[in-house]
Amino acid sequence: MTRAGGPTALLASTHLSAHEIAALALDGLPETKRGIQLLAERQGWSTRQATGRGGVRVLYAVADLPSDAQRDLVDRWVSQPSTRPQAKVGRPKGSDYFSRREEVAAAVEAWIAERPLSSARVMELLQTRFNDLPSPRSLRRFIAHLEATKPALLASTRDPDLFKSRYRLALGQADAVVSHAHQVWEIDTTMADVMTKGGRVAILGIIDVWSRRAKYLVVPSESAQSVRRTLVATIKAWGVVPERLRTDNGSGYINQTILSAAPLLGIEVEPCPPGSPEKKPFVERLFGTFTRERASLLAGFAGHSVADAQRLRAAAKKRTGRAVIVPEMTPDDLQVVIDNWIDGVYNLRVHSGTDAAPIARFLASPVPARAAPDADTLKLALSAYVGTARVGKRGVQWKKGRYWSAPLAGWVGRDVMIRRDEDDLGELFVFDGDGRFICTAVNHERSGLSQEAFAREARRHQQDWMTAERSTLRDKSRQFSFEQARDDLLRRDAEQAGKLVTLPVQAQPHTTPMIDSVKDVVELPSDEAIADAAARLATPRTTAPTSFAERAAEADRLIAADAAGEAVDPDALRRARIFASSTEYRANKILSGNFARPAPAPSLGNKEARL
Repeated sequence: MTRAGGPTALLASTHLSAHEIAALALDGLPETKRGIQLLAERQGWSTRQATGRGGVRVLYAVADLPSDAQRDLVDRWVSQPSTRPQAKVGRPKGSDYFSRREEVAAAVEAWIAERPLSSARVMELLQTRFNDLPSPRSLRRFIAHLEATKPALLASTRDPDLFKSRYRLALGQADAVVSHAHQVWEIDTTMADVMTKGGRVAILGIIDVWSRRAKYLVVPSESAQSVRRTLVATIKAWGVVPERLRTDNGSGYINQTILSAAPLLGIEVEPCPPGSPEKKPFVERLFGTFTRERASLLAGFAGHSVADAQRLRAAAKKRTGRAVIVPEMTPDDLQVVIDNWIDGVYNLRVHSGTDAAPIARFLASPVPARAAPDADTLKLALSAYVGTARVGKRGVQWKKGRYWSAPLAGWVGRDVMIRRDEDDLGELFVFDGDGRFICTAVNHERSGLSQEAFAREARRHQQDWMTAERSTLRDKSRQFSFEQARDDLLRRDAEQAGKLVTLPVQAQPHTTPMIDSVKDVVELPSDEAIADAAARLATPRTTAPTSFAERAAEADRLIAADAAGEAVDPDALRRARIFASSTEYRANKILSGNFARPAPAPSLGNKEARL
């Protein structure tokens, strides 16, 4: 290497001082002048002396530097526009290796984005994939550079919660679309940071987004029962029903009980996506506020994180000799502390986000609140969902018990929706499929009634209902007679049959020996002969019947007289038999008779048919 600028520059290109080598911070070398001098003495680097304005200096031969340092130095000569090696500014030391080996840099970034790994572990991973490896110091510097320049990116993959709380942009307002109180309530649960004599309990909180008014309830755990009780307590205390309830996806919130109860009160349930606490920022922040302002002061405070818990247990061990947080409060005591802080401090002071006290803002809502129903209705609506059941002759059966009430008499054989009060097993709340309340069904064993009296009363209820319904049915039957409707139907059929006209069907002559034999033996009267006989019977005479009924009666009389052996005019008898074989005669007999199958008309003999 040569350096422009005379003998001194030429000497410097092959030899460098300890200060210059340290300033370059080459891979594998100390970064202090004294460290370079000690390493040079230990490894026996060749030296030369140079005289300058500062006096005599000791220069070390570049050729004696370790291989990693020499490679780094060459890289800098190539990459620098100046012919003199200079310390790099504004980029990690040793980055020339990673700029040349982009695939190695990508692998390191991908691995430390998965989890925070030490450089030693990363080096082991690199050894399984690559042959040309960076020096340990170069790798450490590159990892430190990534940590310093991409903290948000690394946090987004390592710890999404940390990214959301520290790095995620929050330029808008979470309550920008909320215009009045009671519009949106946020509800969530957190484990109490205070140990109680009843064990570690949970705190279920509700906050009105627009006003920030809040209410807390100490509960055993996050369950559907706890959620319902908190809703009931809040609705009763505030006297209003929210329009929308924003929850997380926990089983205590997203269950059939809550999802079926909310519509009964006109509440829309809005579940937040899993792992999205930022969707409920106000109730989440309120938990932290209570921990800082009150929970951390209480006896039995166990810390909000693992690190806090370890520190508090260590302090307890130093005081008492036992690394145990000793509870001193009951769950009821904790509830009193919470109520006093919520109602006596938080709801009365000016909130920084609204510039108003929560209670004042709640009462000054520009939109009137929806009034809460009475306590009994609220209890029914938010009762536990049991499911659907069919009302049978034994009433409604649930958990091997029979439940009955008078209004169920009209629901025997039909499906109903069942809800219950968890504090009273003797009752079931019965609703129809549209959510309308039917009755409260009672179990005789679980309600204290005797089985005999219960059964007798149930039968009486059903008998009363059946009597009333049968009376109504009789009135309907008198108005709409079945017999009349049937006669009208048959008459319509006969009328339609007489009006039926069809086009002739194209057919080929067809015969069989049997058909031919019948034609040879019996010669049936032609249509013209039948029509002529009917016309003659219909011709009015001075002594003959004129109406259809009279003609039919006369034909019947003649046929009956002949059958009895009486002497009858042969022509009149022949005409009567032809008339009795007509469609009109048979239809009239069906409509006017007792629907018994009429006796077949006597067949016409060969002699009479030929007349």
